[in-house]
Amino acid sequence: MRLLIFLFFLLLYSCGGPEKPLDAGTRRAIDSISVAQIRKARLEIDSLCKRDRQTLMPRLVDSIRQVRMREIERQLKTVPR
Repeated sequence: MRLLIFLFFLLLYSCGGPEKPLDAGTRRAIDSISVAQIRKARLEIDSLCKRDRQTLMPRLVDSIRQVRMREIERQLKTVPR
């Protein structure tokens, strides 16, 4: 799919110079393709974020908790009895 989009844009740029403005149909096609790609990317990113939240978050919380417990233990050692 990405190759098709790349070829589409390559075809557009090869047909005219940069000084030639794009016509309405071309702009609509580019807009439609970009909207579809953005929607697809957003869904993929959302699913990756959900997966990472379920897998990474518990490990991060445990890591932070361990660091904090070591800090508390170190501070308790310095408290006079």
